[in-house]
Amino acid sequence: MSVSFLAAQLRRVRVALAIPLVAAVVTALVGRLAAAAWSSMQGMALAFGLGQIFVICSGVAVAIVLTGDPLVELHEATPASFRRVQVVRAVAVTASAVIGAVVMFAPLHVAGVWMQDKGWITVVIPIGSAVTIAAAAFGAAAYTGSASSTTIVVTATWLFLAALWDPYVEPLLLRRGIPVLIATILAVRAWRRLGDAERNISQAVAAA
Repeated sequence: MSVSFLAAQLRRVRVALAIPLVAAVVTALVGRLAAAAWSSMQGMALAFGLGQIFVICSGVAVAIVLTGDPLVELHEATPASFRRVQVVRAVAVTASAVIGAVVMFAPLHVAGVWMQDKGWITVVIPIGSAVTIAAAAFGAAAYTGSASSTTIVVTATWLFLAALWDPYVEPLLLRRGIPVLIATILAVRAWRRLGDAERNISQAVAAA
């Protein structure tokens, strides 16, 4: 994998790379201000809500870079296959989201406004959320190639984690370990699916 190829893909996704980082910085800044001005419970509630916005922004950013590429056939005709392009783009934006998760969590943890905070190990919650929702986007994009379908899957994954999983599952490592494990399995299956060049091209034509 050449440096020029990586540079080209990073240029292609540079706007999406900024989305999780901007969301993380805004969440951290507003959360710290709220911690100084409001009660701890009010600050926690606001930080929790903004944290959920960060997660959905991360998923949407991955969905953006993985769908709507009109050059699928060209990618498949070159050594830089469509699968390689998709993997590099997904990894780049996911890495941005993971960095954003740490940037968001650290000041909120120090300020004492992170909900259900169990120490620095709690950083696995936003990191795991970012990884899980990115894998969901990667899988949906691989199997559908549709921006709308991928966004729906991202939203459904976010709702499941926020409303049905996180509030009820303990301990902490189990709460994130199971979704990340499922996400890893999904990502592997999606990677294999993207190895079918003919299907990639026909899917792109159908989605156009």
